[in-house]
Amino acid sequence: MSTKIITTLGPASGNPEVLKYFKEHSVEIARLNGSHGIIEEHLRIAKLATNAGLDLMLDLPGPKIRLGEIHDKLLAVKTGEKVIIEKEQEHKKNNLKTLPCQFPIEKYTKINDIVYIDDGKLQFRVIKIEKNRIQAEALNSGPVKSHKGVNLPYGTIDIDFLTENDHRLIEKLLPIIKPKYVATSFVKTIDDIYRLKTAIQNSLHNIKDYYPKIIAKIEMAEAIEPVNITSIINECDMIMIARGDLALETTPVHIRVPFIQNDLVQRCQIQNKPFIIATQILESMITCPVPTRAEVSDLYRAVVLDKANYIMLSGEAAVGQYPKECVTIMHDLIQYNKIQTVHTNKKLKTKTIEKKLTTKRTLSKIKRKRI
Repeated sequence: MSTKIITTLGPASGNPEVLKYFKEHSVEIARLNGSHGIIEEHLRIAKLATNAGLDLMLDLPGPKIRLGEIHDKLLAVKTGEKVIIEKEQEHKKNNLKTLPCQFPIEKYTKINDIVYIDDGKLQFRVIKIEKNRIQAEALNSGPVKSHKGVNLPYGTIDIDFLTENDHRLIEKLLPIIKPKYVATSFVKTIDDIYRLKTAIQNSLHNIKDYYPKIIAKIEMAEAIEPVNITSIINECDMIMIARGDLALETTPVHIRVPFIQNDLVQRCQIQNKPFIIATQILESMITCPVPTRAEVSDLYRAVVLDKANYIMLSGEAAVGQYPKECVTIMHDLIQYNKIQTVHTNKKLKTKTIEKKLTTKRTLSKIKRKRI
């Protein structure tokens, strides 16, 4: 089994030339991110991906808590600064900076809880809880941007698993584009998978020759509890190890991700279930043409050690400056692993290896003694 690539579609990759390149370089699935874009754009880009020979994945956004619209494009907070986080329609007058939120987080936080915004780039400590809002102290400095994710790892949140937007995407897109896969976000228990399947069946009641494969995204602390994870893996067709929210929904934040990843990989392999490793694999390449050494090592672990069925690009392929370069790095590492596997006991010349790879990088140091 050779690892394949999933690329998220967006402005950087939504054209025939880039999609053709993806198809020729180990990309098998094109991901439509339901968290962004409108129905018409999803339909347009899905058609392009299908014409390029790629399978489709519709990734439902689920009950993701996000900030509202930040009208001040230069809004930033400083360490120690106090701010208000409130339901975006409230707009009460106050002397503090206000961060609008699409969710009443004051119901699910308590004093001294930490609120993480924008994948943890901004962190706030709750210092006061009021009606329809909280007051919080910024623990670090940085810009505040519209619609960035909000994570509350220390709160128990009661929120509907399938949102209105999820139902809309299922009803408007599935019967038309017929994606091979539907991925569902923030799964907690097997009941969530049942609810998704019911919603899909309802949207396809007049279509008898199509039903998508279900991908469960593992990103919640409740989902990885032994009583839940085994049944979730059994019930779905594939698992996505979604390390972004997983890092912020499990405590201590960030620390547990590699341990959870290792456990999920083993469980999927034991249960013979395909799995995807996702999030920030080549994050720096959104703005840089080359990856960090740590990112290449992470990629190596996913492909060589974990033997992932799929590795996924998110923002790198959707909005990054170097989508083709990202795919090239992944493709070449996959190909190099194949070469190493086939020729374990043979010493291949550098030029022989170069011919088997897409890029013509200088590989003069390949033969050096490994440390």
